[in-house]
Amino acid sequence: MNIMNIRLYTIFLALMMITALPAYGFVPVDQAASSKLPPGHPVIGPNSPAVNPVPDQTLMQQTQDIVGQDRTVFQEQINLAPLRVLAIQSDDEIKTLDTWARQSLHDICGHNSINGEDPLYTLLDMTFRSEAWNDRNCIYIEALPLRQQIGTLVDAAEAQRILRQGTVSPSFLARSDVETMLNNDSNDSVLNSSINQVGVALTTYQQLFTQFDVVPPAASGSADENTWVTPYRLLPNIKSLLPSQMPADIQNAKPLPGYTLRQAASAVIGFRDLVDGWRDNNATDTNQAVEELAAYLPAINPAAYPSTLKRNVEIIYNRVFNGTIICVFLYLISLTLFLISAVGAAPAVRKPALAFFTLAVLMHASFMGVRWWLAGRIPIQNEFESVLGSALVGCVIGLVLEYWKKSSFFGLAMSFVGFLAMTACFVVPFVLGKDIGASISQVDGVLNTYWLYIHVNVVISSYALIGATFCLGVLYLCTKFYYYLHPVERQVQSRAAVLAGAGSSTLIDSGGSSGSSDVPDENLRRAEFLRQLDAANMVVLQMAFWFLGTGIIFGAVWADYSWGRPWGWDPKETFALVTWIVYLLIVHIRFVTPRYRPDWTAWLSTVGFAVMMFNWIGVNFFLVGLHSYA
Repeated sequence: MNIMNIRLYTIFLALMMITALPAYGFVPVDQAASSKLPPGHPVIGPNSPAVNPVPDQTLMQQTQDIVGQDRTVFQEQINLAPLRVLAIQSDDEIKTLDTWARQSLHDICGHNSINGEDPLYTLLDMTFRSEAWNDRNCIYIEALPLRQQIGTLVDAAEAQRILRQGTVSPSFLARSDVETMLNNDSNDSVLNSSINQVGVALTTYQQLFTQFDVVPPAASGSADENTWVTPYRLLPNIKSLLPSQMPADIQNAKPLPGYTLRQAASAVIGFRDLVDGWRDNNATDTNQAVEELAAYLPAINPAAYPSTLKRNVEIIYNRVFNGTIICVFLYLISLTLFLISAVGAAPAVRKPALAFFTLAVLMHASFMGVRWWLAGRIPIQNEFESVLGSALVGCVIGLVLEYWKKSSFFGLAMSFVGFLAMTACFVVPFVLGKDIGASISQVDGVLNTYWLYIHVNVVISSYALIGATFCLGVLYLCTKFYYYLHPVERQVQSRAAVLAGAGSSTLIDSGGSSGSSDVPDENLRRAEFLRQLDAANMVVLQMAFWFLGTGIIFGAVWADYSWGRPWGWDPKETFALVTWIVYLLIVHIRFVTPRYRPDWTAWLSTVGFAVMMFNWIGVNFFLVGLHSYA
């Protein structure tokens, strides 16, 4: 928190140097209750810092005191459970403080937590004790070129640390030489996106206190019924409690309409107590303020406040990593069992494999439904949602085919797709530090049409089917290669020699090993296994071909509706067409190649999957276009 922010915070606290209102408490109040305070209510005295501002030297001493605090006991005793489920408006979304903390912390430091600490505790500490964080290396720099560029402004040891860890402090970014360098490099196409990322991180950090919008809109008379506010915005509503010698911006500001004096005073004082207790390292006072705010804020406007059920479900949804961690294990179990069944090692395990696969699909659908409920829209907007949506549609198709065909191959392929999708969505934010859209947000207005849902659902369905053909193709190639390395004749002759050495002469006749009669049976079994694999691959491959082609047509209709043209050779459009042409070639080669058609199909299935992945991931993140997530 710089000197200006410290002054803002100090003035706010000074204005709130009012003893608690025992007559009010912090309980739900009736909107129609009297707005008059009890006689003799205490107000700010003439020596208040609101009237006599704190000198800079005193502010510096306060900063040193804050930085030097030992927070171990406080952190152990603080109870954030009531505060965690409170709602806040951030980026036009109403979400819990728990979700807000995770998202904001990811914007600031590239991860959802620091040193494994509770994200909410860390964000509140940054919000209320920013002096303690100004010199900590908490701002994340993603791109290596920018790290190297910034490293030229520090000594060699610090440059190596920045290059390795990718973090700098807010005070470092506030240095004039750093600001000058970032401004000069902002026109560099290589560094521009990374500089924007650093700007978002720093802005998020600096605005934590001023955008702590936890007060819902007033139940009546509000100028904007959808706008939440931070508690200090209600200071003009309680001017009657404050001395006349107030700063001009507070004295001249108009009260926010719709809030009673009782509501405004309780919200402001409750927030004041929370900030005071937090900064004073007093867990008892902080816990009391947390309980009071948790009881009062939802009661200001219950109709505008998310239900208790919805807020608690959102907390659980965050705890299970958006459901990915549970589905990863379910899909992995079903994948393993289907593989055992498909290769003939234990055909009886197909039933438990189908049971686990069914449970995985149901859990997958349930978590997507929860996300739909929390977001208030169909969850297919960003990379995270499209990956999970693609996997869900594909797994449902695979489940239907598995119940119908009873071959284990469809369940195997789609279990692989579900496992791969869930693992990617779970791992990528931690391993690569990439935000692929796990945070719930709204769709841009021009894109929010019914064609969005038609086009995207059909296309992502084709992606799931393409992933399944890749699995079946790889399994076909690996199996055939194994059969090539382990021919049946050699195995039978070896077994006959062992039996002959054991004295089982009756098993060996003049015509060769008696086991030679097993050779055609085993070869037929192997050929039948490969035939079934190829047949399953062809079913899924043709479905993928038609789904992708239809999705491209729907995308052209959507583009014409949204952008006024059906086709513009956007990178995504172009590579989607390339992907479809690849699968057109696969289908064509399948029917015109006289020999080795299953082999060609399997090899080209893997090639088509690579093209699709480049279209889905490479184009979205590394090429600039209307479909880019970068």
